[in-house]
Amino acid sequence: LHNEASRLKSAGDLEGAERMYLQAIADKEASLGTDHFVTATSYDGLGEVYLAMQRPAKAEEYFNKALHVRERSGFACDLAMTRDNLGQVYEMKGDLRAAQEMRLRGAADSNIACGNYNCLKLQNNLSDLSRCSVCKAVFYCSRPCQASDWKRHKKYCRQVA
Repeated sequence: LHNEASRLKSAGDLEGAERMYLQAIADKEASLGTDHFVTATSYDGLGEVYLAMQRPAKAEEYFNKALHVRERSGFACDLAMTRDNLGQVYEMKGDLRAAQEMRLRGAADSNIACGNYNCLKLQNNLSDLSRCSVCKAVFYCSRPCQASDWKRHKKYCRQVA
């Protein structure tokens, strides 16, 4: 179900993806529990669907569920991506300070994701990243990654007082 939901999301069928992720989550919670890293993968997937649907409150709900699990088990790179996804939620909600703080939670462990969703560099040292020069809330591993993310980020970018 999770893979089908991911396929539907990639094809642009967000409502179909939402239904599949919800079903996958129900099945995983029943068989593996709410604190299993495999369940967290579907929480993240559904959160990404809600981001694409411009539903930040629902995205935040599911990303926080994933964060709760990933802070205790699973792969560090997945934790970095969940933090970055929550950073995107906070950007969408206009809280750039919270976006920055969420992303920086990985700094001590050299576990900050590049802000470009399509970048494969998921675990980075803070010293190896550059920040958005205006809002300072998003971190990038390179200029091409920053340029690639600009279409998404420019809607939310502003100087933080």
